[in-house]
Amino acid sequence: MMNKSNPPAKQSMDYAQLLEALNQASTFDLFRLNSMINRELDSSERIDRIKAALTIGQKLSYFDSNSNSLHDCEVLQLNQKRVLVLDFSDGKRWKVPYYMLNLEGADARIHHEAEEGLSRHAISVGDVLGFKDKHGREHFGHVLRLNTQTVTLKVEEVQWRVGYMFLYRVLEGQGDQEGELLIEGERADQHDEGIQGTLLE
Repeated sequence: MMNKSNPPAKQSMDYAQLLEALNQASTFDLFRLNSMINRELDSSERIDRIKAALTIGQKLSYFDSNSNSLHDCEVLQLNQKRVLVLDFSDGKRWKVPYYMLNLEGADARIHHEAEEGLSRHAISVGDVLGFKDKHGREHFGHVLRLNTQTVTLKVEEVQWRVGYMFLYRVLEGQGDQEGELLIEGERADQHDEGIQGTLLE
């Protein structure tokens, strides 16, 4: 049987607008919604509908909450509550819940503006971001990890933990001034390799 083709990418709902509504909710409201959503995610009817739409060898993506990003994958096996996929980003096989599959090709990015810096919901592992250190020098790096209060960035061989409020998007062409590149090149303030950068608070 031939693989089913994926529909064109679309955003099924306005996640940023939904997030704004959730920010107005009480903690109890969020708990109540969470319990309802969990029941829907575990619904056998929903799982059966998803399984019926899948074929072995189908290529699609799933959402990884740790990296806050979509991972391209291939369906290898359909099990009762989880699907075995080959993750193209790391070459490993993972069993993921069916609800993590992005069947409709939705745009999973949340274009949410923070009052200062960048919203935690709008950043994914692998993004290239910039920030200024306490001396006003600009640095550019790739996101390695999303923490509760900070983002871990790799700037050349140095890792920095930077508060969300200090981060900004890197525009095309930025980061190549005065010999400082996104990842490669010499740093103006030379650090020993592997030293942890300053934690901005």
